[in-house]
Amino acid sequence: MDDRKVDVAIVGGGLAGAAAADVLGRHGAKVLVLDDNLHPGGQYLRGGRRSGGPRSDAIRRRGLSLIERLPLSSIEIARRAEVLGIETGFELLVADGNGNLSIVKCERILLATGARERFIPFKGWTLPGVMAAGAVQILIKQSGVLPAHETLVGGAGIFLTAVAYDLQKSGGRVPAVLNETSFPRQVPPPGLLARQFAKFAQGGAMLARLRLAGTAVRSSTRILAARGDEGLREVVAVRVDQKGNVIPGSETVYRTGSLAAGFGFTANVELAQLAGCGLAHNSGLGGWVVKVNEDLKTNVEGIHAAGEITAIGGAAKSLTEGRLAGFSILQDLGLLKSDEMRGEISALKKQRQRQMAFARYFNSQYSFAPEYLAGWMRRLPDDVPVCRCEEVNLGDLRRAVAEGFDTPAGLKKATRCGMGICQGSTCKTILLDAIAALTGKPLSRIPPPSVRVPVKPVYLGTLAGAGP
Repeated sequence: MDDRKVDVAIVGGGLAGAAAADVLGRHGAKVLVLDDNLHPGGQYLRGGRRSGGPRSDAIRRRGLSLIERLPLSSIEIARRAEVLGIETGFELLVADGNGNLSIVKCERILLATGARERFIPFKGWTLPGVMAAGAVQILIKQSGVLPAHETLVGGAGIFLTAVAYDLQKSGGRVPAVLNETSFPRQVPPPGLLARQFAKFAQGGAMLARLRLAGTAVRSSTRILAARGDEGLREVVAVRVDQKGNVIPGSETVYRTGSLAAGFGFTANVELAQLAGCGLAHNSGLGGWVVKVNEDLKTNVEGIHAAGEITAIGGAAKSLTEGRLAGFSILQDLGLLKSDEMRGEISALKKQRQRQMAFARYFNSQYSFAPEYLAGWMRRLPDDVPVCRCEEVNLGDLRRAVAEGFDTPAGLKKATRCGMGICQGSTCKTILLDAIAALTGKPLSRIPPPSVRVPVKPVYLGTLAGAGP
């Protein structure tokens, strides 16, 4: 990809980025969408129309139609393009799929970098056969491949139901869904249920189909261990009480060669952090997120943020925020009069407020009280891996904290946790949870690890201009 200059660079081609691009492109802005996937649409639309999806999913149909009708005369979509850094003057360092580096200069930036899965470790979580729940979903949607004929699903949150449904719909068998979250916490508030009835009805239909197929659905159930020699052979689960204490005699052993484990999501805030955008920790929004005002402006002039990085809230919220950010950027560029589209902008803001209520409910399903999570982490044995890249285990962190290294930066130096090829994308949330458990500090007082260019792994040959 050659160096170029555009009005607006959108980092992320998911629903938020696509919705913003549509608004901007139709009002005359020159837009470049930088997406690290092969096709736009993000996780929700992965696989496109061929991956199917519930017929009742209006958001999916809307998203697919949106991407298919993007005004490509004013919008360029750069696929397999990874933004490695943001420099002063709004210069983006980009690596393309061919291993070439380029500079993109722009007047405005929209960060729509989405989210990734959050991990809570357990004994044997790195065994072959144990996969992240979202990775299983990618395997099914993008490649049409099942991880195994039979897959156990476990972790925390309502996303587990969607993954189990995708497995079953694709011909796989799901013996059980094991959810750490208690049943009372899964019941939505009456007001939210009324406002989001279609969404909850869709989830209820998925759950009913799973039960009819013989899937056992268990609440207040923790994955204690995954066992096997060269690969997964069985999973041990236990019941827990409201405080997270293991109930004696409640162990169940599931024979399986495949486990899809998921514990919610964490926002991809690294580029925003690098650009100097303000972050805030809010468990109701999904942990560390980018702070924005009602027009989705960050504290850095010229940078907006939309989608999961402002709050983990799902596809509908991403579409709404994408359009809202698009109109806000148009006003900043002088391409939209102050009174133009006032009605739609006002409606979008009200819609966003309703969707934020669902986001708080969604995140509450995998957010646990500090003492609950601390007890959970303290019960894990020392040999549980934390950072797979650098072979750091929980015992290493415990010893380092005892020696006074009780910050992310300190533990990184003392143990090399987060210094591997994934640059902490997997172990960052584990590290923060471990520090909170071992020190008693609230997560809001433990800053995320620092970032620097490049924020993603890159071949040395790419940096040298020689390709991968």
